[in-house]
This record gives sequence, C-alpha cells and structure tokens, in this order.
Amino acid sequence: TSIFRYYVDPITKAQLMASVEGMFVWKDGCIYLKQKDGTYMTALFPEYPRDIVKWNESNKTIELAGKIFKMGDYIKTNGQYSKYDPNSINDIEYQKQGSESCLTPMLVEVGTISLSTGN
Repeated sequence: TSIFRYYVDPITKAQLMASVEGMFVWKDGCIYLKQKDGTYMTALFPEYPRDIVKWNESNKTIELAGKIFKMGDYIKTNGQYSKYDPNSINDIEYQKQGSESCLTPMLVEVGTISLSTGN
C-alpha cells in the first residue's frame, strides 16, 4: 500500500489547522479520503514525527496519533486540500513515495491534532 507523506518541519512538527473530513477507503493499494459527494482524494499524512502514522497492511487499518481507524471510518481533523499537479516540483516528490496511480487530481493533507470520528 502506498503511504504518501507531506512535509512537516522536523523541529516544530507544525501542521495546518484548517479542517478536512471524509471516509477512509483502501482501493487497489491506495488510501483515499472519500468525500460526501463521492469524490476520492489521495490521503497524505505528516512526515514528522515519523511514528505518528502507522499502516497495518493485514488489517487495513491506519493508526494516527494513537487512534486506530478502519477503512470505512469517517474522520474529521485538521489539514488542508490541494490540487495535484504532476509537473510541479513539490508534487513530483509524491510520485517518488508510492504508486503514481494512487495520486488523484485533489489531495488531502490529513492532520493528527484534532482527530474525531462520526458523521
């Protein structure tokens, strides 16, 4: 499974505080956040601290900041949405992290600070 990580300063580990939400979905080796309108967005996770995000391949669960989420779980947390541009210098880095087929036109940076579940 491809796990994509967005840049977080290794010293401050600061994350964006806007709000993102959706349902975790695993499909064809990719982790997405499915929006209420049915749109799939590639889920990106913070680069630091490295152990704050753990993927369990056999159970298809993701652990974020000590909380375990199954695929199909709804999440609301801090983060941001951004367009994916395969030609931009920043987004080329994602192509090196996992399968390029997992990268959707919209990306979602999933934060770990204000995690909550439920619709």
